[in-house]
Amino acid sequence: MLETLGDTLGGAWPTLVAVLIVAGVVLSPGGRDGLRKAMRVLTYPLLLLAAVALIADVTRTMSGDGGLVVTSLAEHWRAIAPAAFEATRAAVTRRAGAWMWDPMILGVLRLPGWLALCALGLALGYLGRRRRAVNVFAN
Repeated sequence: MLETLGDTLGGAWPTLVAVLIVAGVVLSPGGRDGLRKAMRVLTYPLLLLAAVALIADVTRTMSGDGGLVVTSLAEHWRAIAPAAFEATRAAVTRRAGAWMWDPMILGVLRLPGWLALCALGLALGYLGRRRRAVNVFAN
């Protein structure tokens, strides 16, 4: 059943699932709290992936004789899911134009993988943090 669902939706099923989860969290009662919790939950896997990507780059740098090895986010994506990368590139180019893919999105994807994942994880952690209640006394 999952194979036929994956064939029907093509490469867009992870995006569809993510949108449905975010919509369910936001539209639920207390949606703002749920969205913050979702951001906090996503923080830890992103930071873990950033650490794994950094360790992979450091290991390849130390084992090789070619100097510093830095793997971009695009290279990681192409290695893990090349069809999804090409489908995303084609969809963005078709719908938004080539100017959106090459200087903008590809510019972000050219960042080192560990840096991009760490920055996204820290940003989500900051945005999803628990706010302190501020007591304002006016006399």
